[in-house]
Amino acid sequence: MLNSFEISHEVNNQYSCNYKLKDDLVISYDHEDIFNRVIKNNSTIISYGYCFDVRNPNQNMKETLSNLLNNPSEILENIKYLNGHFILVFKTNNSWKLITDAAGMTPVYFDAAEKIVTVHNTVTLPTLNGVSILDLQDFTLSRISISDSRLTDERIERTVLDLVSNQYKYFIDKDVTLNFRRNKMNKAIISILRPVLMNQTLNLRENDELTVKIGHWMAREYKMNILEEDAEASSTYLANTHLMNYSFYMRKDIDLADKELNNFNNLYNLNDGNLEDRSSIEYNLLHKLNYRNDQKPQLIYDPFNVLAIQEIIYNFNDAAVFNPLTRIIKIMHPSIDFYDFSEGVTLLQKYTKMKKQNQKMSEELKKVVVNQEFLREAEAQGISVSENLDGKILDKGITVHPASQLISKDDIYEMTYVKNGPGMILVETYFNNPKNAHRIKIELNNETFNIDEFLEGKFIQANSEINIKMYYERNYDAASWQKAGKITVKEID
Repeated sequence: MLNSFEISHEVNNQYSCNYKLKDDLVISYDHEDIFNRVIKNNSTIISYGYCFDVRNPNQNMKETLSNLLNNPSEILENIKYLNGHFILVFKTNNSWKLITDAAGMTPVYFDAAEKIVTVHNTVTLPTLNGVSILDLQDFTLSRISISDSRLTDERIERTVLDLVSNQYKYFIDKDVTLNFRRNKMNKAIISILRPVLMNQTLNLRENDELTVKIGHWMAREYKMNILEEDAEASSTYLANTHLMNYSFYMRKDIDLADKELNNFNNLYNLNDGNLEDRSSIEYNLLHKLNYRNDQKPQLIYDPFNVLAIQEIIYNFNDAAVFNPLTRIIKIMHPSIDFYDFSEGVTLLQKYTKMKKQNQKMSEELKKVVVNQEFLREAEAQGISVSENLDGKILDKGITVHPASQLISKDDIYEMTYVKNGPGMILVETYFNNPKNAHRIKIELNNETFNIDEFLEGKFIQANSEINIKMYYERNYDAASWQKAGKITVKEID
């Protein structure tokens, strides 16, 4: 879909639609339904494709674009938080500029001499990458500033989790085909999209016996339709996971001679010594993203196609322990590990076969199902809680605590409560142990407290919703520490 536009100095009649950016600059395109434009004050922004802000996904494209124009001076920083498959053309200071999505899912070429932007495959023209800003006046490239992340591996994992956890909201009213393979990346994307998978399409990319077997399990579990072999997906969106294989794009063995590498660095403004580690990453994203050069009748979705993720995901220190995919699965949808993708068996089948050797696995199975009634009740009340929580629904409130006494310092217990009316919110905890209160942290709307700071209750003035995250500083396996994590949220009229 996105491979059907051109920007040039005159209308290209090969395309069915066109829009004049200025007297000598026109965008010609085919798909009117993915062309969105917003004008606000003296600024204009156009999106061809789709995009949403991962911090607060909006299903309406024009509202997403309008939000970008609320603060024109911060537009590039806010663009970092867009996911999607798009080009953005925008004017904030009388100069038209163009950028692509973070990975440049569809190659976009530019000819500085002819003043043309095109999607026609060519070996002679340079292509934009996800951090390129093309000035449509002089056709020069600049870069979106990439932060030098100094986050710990643990914080990177948490940040990535925050940036993917709400992405499903954009797809609530959309039709999606999920490309399926038996790997952890697919478990992670299923965990992210789980709330919107019902009645969507599952495309089995391989036809070996185990893939077909597990694919049918997934289709039954999530009430999805399996795409028939050799059939083409008819959905608007195609969900893929290539970028979630982050370690693949960090490989240094790029096949360029010194002169070619120097030309590459010159083109994409990578000559700064602080950016030398980005050179191989950006080359690999342009040349080793498998489906980048394929024809794409759908718009592509990949959870990691976000500059805010791209700028930190390649900065981890210890590959042996850095594993954001496991965190995504564990926090967002731990029960998917009921299915062993590698062996094509369920945990229950393993348990039946090796009962004595798998007592720990048995306990994990119990943990998965013990709080299902509470999770259903919370969902019915419009309260978002992570699957590792249990508790009780109150009249205009909720009480939660860890669902299991087996607590890991990697666990994040999260709840978002939406107020039903005006009034204050009371947040109350019950752990009366000042000496050890620092071992349980609470993040309330991004502000961090020790758990005993809410002992006997604290009133919170909130407009519509509050977000609470709780995590322990150590591992525990005790009912007392499970009880210590009890939190009540209640509306006070």
